[in-house]
Amino acid sequence: MTPGADGQHADEHPQRTMTPITTERTLNAHIDEEHGYRLAHPADWSVAVNGGDTTFAAPDSDVSAVVEWDGRTTPASTTALLTELDVDGYVTGFELFMDGTVRVADGRTGRVLECTYVAGGERWRLCYLFVSANDTDYSLGIDWRDAIAFAATAGAMVESFAVTA
Repeated sequence: MTPGADGQHADEHPQRTMTPITTERTLNAHIDEEHGYRLAHPADWSVAVNGGDTTFAAPDSDVSAVVEWDGRTTPASTTALLTELDVDGYVTGFELFMDGTVRVADGRTGRVLECTYVAGGERWRLCYLFVSANDTDYSLGIDWRDAIAFAATAGAMVESFAVTA
């Protein structure tokens, strides 16, 4: 999921391909018919549907993901996320290393942001996908401790996202 050596600037939002999955991790599909999306997630994760989001959590709690749906547009969502991280006193050492577009499972394109940050003395990775379709704006956020090898699975999750409504 790292940017290529093409010399393009982050604000140009080049089309990128997510890192293909290289692990043997089994993924299950979660289909939310009410909110109109599908997402593949590791089979051993719990899934909890809340009022305005769905949370996916690993049993060891080193990795989690959340899908939200709201009325914010993709540009407003990305701006809000970056602003929130910038003013969060708990997050330090923030580094954005990817800001581009990616094609997801249903053929739509979405905006993807990837970054690292330090929280509680540990380095974490964060991957966010923003997709707008049918008057609904979706965001998928995945975070994990940088010390564990999860980038390939996160990439597969992002690419699996599909709007079904």
